[in-house]
Amino acid sequence: MVDTDQKLLMPTHLNVNLLSFAYNVEQSPVFSWWDHSRLSNSYQTAFQIVVSKRLHELANQTYLFNSGWVAVTNNTAVKLAQLSSLLQAGELYYWQVRIKDNHGNISDFSEPNKFICDDKLNESPKGIWSSKTSTVDQELPKLGNVAFIRSPQITLNSAEIDTAVITAFSRGNEPLFAQGFDLFMNGRSVGVGSARPQADYDGSDQTGIYYNKYDVTEFIKNGKNVISSLATASSMRKAFWCQLDVYRTDGTKKRVIVTDSSWKALDGSSAFGDFGVKMRSLYFGQVSENVDMRYYPQNWTTVNFQDDGWDNAWVNPNVMVNTSERLVPYRSENTLRIDSHQPTKKISKLGPQNYLIDLGKEIIGGVNVHLDSQLLQRVTVLMGEQLKDDGHVRHHLACGPDYVENWTLVQGENSFTTLQMKNYRYIELVGFKGDLKLNDINGWAMEQAFSETESSFESDNDLLNREYELSKYSIKATNQDVFVDSQARERRPYEGDLLVNGNTSYVVSSHYSLGRHSLDYLIDNPTWPEDYKLFNVEMAWLDYLYTGNDELLHDRYDDLKVKFNRGKGADSFDGAAHDFMGTLRNGKGIDNFDEQVGLVTNDGLIDWPIRERDGFVEGEYNTPFNAIYFGTYRMMSKIAKVTNHPNDVRFYEQRANRIKQQLIDKLYDPQTGRFYDSLNKDLSVNKHTSHHASAYALCYGVYDGQNMADKISKFVANDGEFIGSVYFIYFMLKGLIDSGHANDAITLLTNDDNRKDKKTFAAILDQLNATIAPEAWSNAYKPNLTLSHPWGATPGLTIVQGIMGINPIKPGFETFRIKIRPGNLSYLRVTTPSSRGIIKAKYKRENRHVQINVDIPMNTEAVIDLEKGSQTVVIQDIDGNQLSGDLSTENRVTLSSGKYQISYELLRSKQLHV
Repeated sequence: MVDTDQKLLMPTHLNVNLLSFAYNVEQSPVFSWWDHSRLSNSYQTAFQIVVSKRLHELANQTYLFNSGWVAVTNNTAVKLAQLSSLLQAGELYYWQVRIKDNHGNISDFSEPNKFICDDKLNESPKGIWSSKTSTVDQELPKLGNVAFIRSPQITLNSAEIDTAVITAFSRGNEPLFAQGFDLFMNGRSVGVGSARPQADYDGSDQTGIYYNKYDVTEFIKNGKNVISSLATASSMRKAFWCQLDVYRTDGTKKRVIVTDSSWKALDGSSAFGDFGVKMRSLYFGQVSENVDMRYYPQNWTTVNFQDDGWDNAWVNPNVMVNTSERLVPYRSENTLRIDSHQPTKKISKLGPQNYLIDLGKEIIGGVNVHLDSQLLQRVTVLMGEQLKDDGHVRHHLACGPDYVENWTLVQGENSFTTLQMKNYRYIELVGFKGDLKLNDINGWAMEQAFSETESSFESDNDLLNREYELSKYSIKATNQDVFVDSQARERRPYEGDLLVNGNTSYVVSSHYSLGRHSLDYLIDNPTWPEDYKLFNVEMAWLDYLYTGNDELLHDRYDDLKVKFNRGKGADSFDGAAHDFMGTLRNGKGIDNFDEQVGLVTNDGLIDWPIRERDGFVEGEYNTPFNAIYFGTYRMMSKIAKVTNHPNDVRFYEQRANRIKQQLIDKLYDPQTGRFYDSLNKDLSVNKHTSHHASAYALCYGVYDGQNMADKISKFVANDGEFIGSVYFIYFMLKGLIDSGHANDAITLLTNDDNRKDKKTFAAILDQLNATIAPEAWSNAYKPNLTLSHPWGATPGLTIVQGIMGINPIKPGFETFRIKIRPGNLSYLRVTTPSSRGIIKAKYKRENRHVQINVDIPMNTEAVIDLEKGSQTVVIQDIDGNQLSGDLSTENRVTLSSGKYQISYELLRSKQLHV
């Protein structure tokens, strides 16, 4: 029974190392949690953390560690030095936390959370696969690209088990840039693995090979159990390895089973009709899944499935981790399989024996099929992101792969799942005899866990609402093992993409680990655009602000410094080759700052495709590149301060100030309010003024006052028409909002011209019918576009960080800003997560009267900037107590935690910057 009169509630949302189930604890675990109070102006004054090895020990207050009351106000990135010496590699631990507040209340202990210390696995295990036996009857040759794998039956006494954990990883699928197996326990999907390797791991000479751990405590049964895996690989290193450990209630740990030759394995060539044909993009080729139910072992993941006819698994004699590699725990949440059930899913009959399934939204994954067939029949299956003009599926994706397969169905039940990763919304069946019900064929999506309730947005503009949902779903659907451009074509992380993916993820999800992991991956594995390297610095700073955790700044400080060395040298990349097949190791590089000129040489992406660059003229010293340097030098100065590098603080500040002044002095035209594109080596000016030059300058704050910002903004706003690519608008919109021109940004976003090939989100939603952000405005601008490319998800972050103005000021949202810039909108309501809890804000305007409602999480402080010209300001807390009066001159209020209503009147006709 919950005590409804209790003022201080127990903490929730417990994380270790930014994870809900951490198994990468190597030294000191980093704790975080959310505090909750029913009282306004509440903050934590102390916490108590207790740690036990088993759940019943926590309940009995038998603690391995008890911090006692620690007089610390922070609830993000908390470390306990005394705990480290008590933790053992490979061991399981539970922890709880309770807090005191400034009103003298003590909360209940939180629900328990568990973590495991990195168990330093043997780095030379040998994995298993299906054996290369001869074919029988009509079977296809056994190519070994797919394998069904089953453990022997495992007898468990669930009463003596506290926690059961599977550890697994596979090799051989690296050429596909994809995870290599689906994991099952007793017929239920456990998850996907293992995360892709990371070359030059943490700046070393070794490649990090990630393993995943899966908590299967809720999956085990008393008595007989079985572990199953559907695995794929395309190289000679093909191998799957896993082990099951149980942590028993008596405090001991037992290794129950490890993959070996006693496991059973079935070659999947016949089941998937694999005769060597691949679905290809320019970057990978994956197995076609021509499912043949005459050979597909239905119900093969269940305990009682008879696998007597399967061969014993073949043990690959080669070690799975060689001397140039290192086995390490994955640092983000595991990818799950999700049965996709959108309310907008529908089936249409296009003709006799011809059905179209619209999943309602695009997914990344496979299919989950439970279909009855009246007879043995062969059906052609087409999948795709788009429909053709005649209403049939465009199965040959614009970006390359051709999703054409054939299924051979048996009479009666046909139940199966597929494994390969596809990007699709539509499924077309050609030649299917029978009736097709709505849930006979579902999407089998690959996603990290995602809370729908942590974020939402609503306004009086339906188009803006749809853009937010597009952005939010883009992040949900593309959260696999690392942020990439698109899983349909390259499957490669890019720093520029991370700038949009990461920021949009921040505003819709409290799971910060994937953004950090992606950043860490990119620090070691840079891509070809030179400006992209600088975005590592920007994202590192934002990671600190959002998480409150400075570990990455300390650990990767020297590697971040190298990102500024973009001069030409023996180990620098010249940017000429775009095949992405070679290594772009994070070399030391050469400082490209020209002391004589006060600007940096070299250039960046500007925009992509090249035709989207608005005629940009490249020179020796380029305005967009230097503008990014100015912004990131300033951020690096802040990072240097956090990491205690005082000399670097001054160095980067001076560099930033010099670049800004030289850009204004040499490349700004005060008459037109525009920046020129570039300077030549002889310092002559290329007087072309692309929108990109001015937009990058505006975005990173290259102006000396509001008058200059106004002039630049007028040009960048482009009379309410987007210019450049769907990626570039990130810089365009951010610059407009930060310089006080949110009205122009809102005008751009709410342009309802939905005609074909218009550069509007109305056209993206109504003509492209996109449900994940696309790579380009339409096929006309990039014929090989993908419709699953979250670098186009800028509206989501713009709405929350820009229009609603919710951004951290101090690390971990200790202090954050709310600066609502409504433009011509009269109603806005947002819910967004932070590292300390959920933030809510609502704006409503009727004529000149404005009412703002805010929910400020416990242990935070909000600086609320009201619209300029606000007068007769009244602030009330949840109990109706009035807190202050007229703030017409300052237009800013600072409030601690609680629920508040702010009311004020607007001046009638004053033109104001918002």
